[in-house]
Amino acid sequence: MTETSTSTAGPTVDEPSSALVREWTACALVRAATRFLPVPILDDAVALRATRVAVSRTLRAHGRTYPVSAVEPLWTDRRGGLLRRVTAVPRKVLLFPVRKWTRLAGAVTGVPNDISRVLLVGRATHRRLALGELSSPDHRVLTAESGRVREAFETVVDEMDLHLLRGAVSDALDGVKDLSGAVAEYARERFGPEGTERDADSGSTDTPEPAPVTAGADQVEEVLARPEVVRLLAEFDRRMDSRLGRP
Repeated sequence: MTETSTSTAGPTVDEPSSALVREWTACALVRAATRFLPVPILDDAVALRATRVAVSRTLRAHGRTYPVSAVEPLWTDRRGGLLRRVTAVPRKVLLFPVRKWTRLAGAVTGVPNDISRVLLVGRATHRRLALGELSSPDHRVLTAESGRVREAFETVVDEMDLHLLRGAVSDALDGVKDLSGAVAEYARERFGPEGTERDADSGSTDTPEPAPVTAGADQVEEVLARPEVVRLLAEFDRRMDSRLGRP
């Protein structure tokens, strides 16, 4: 993606760097690959960590040094935090075969949706940071502010028609050979319990991307540069600004 203005209305913000977009894309592919991980609980843990790392990389790109846990609402979902995840474990194990079958059956639409959501979380975080937000030294303030950003995000995603983005992502990945298996293995190695993603705040890793993952990331980056997708993302920016009280 080129570094130009993200929106024709509201504050002017440069597009995220190509390197940062690639980080989001790798994390987005991992998030989508959790549909194919055959271990209960691990799939959700990997999905959560993938989104967390996408947010962490964005914080570091903007010079923020506080821990990513201070903005937890950005990378968790609206269904609840740690306590709810822990109390849901027995039920999730019991229902795992049914739940996994449902997720696999919905992979045709679910995978591009998973990828799109991580990309949009990264973009929303980038824009807030570029506008000088999420900068308080008080972690309680950061948590509250990031909670408001997440609420706005969920509202905007729910009200927008994102079929164009999801369809473009799906079409782009269709031609990448052996992608799902390669990404699933990459997810286990990099983001699983024995993985090398030792510090989610620094985002350090020594796990190289398999060739299909690199090819998939390249295809998604090309999608994000299409004029019609650029216009859609600008509309997403505008609506986020409006929800958060930006002119």
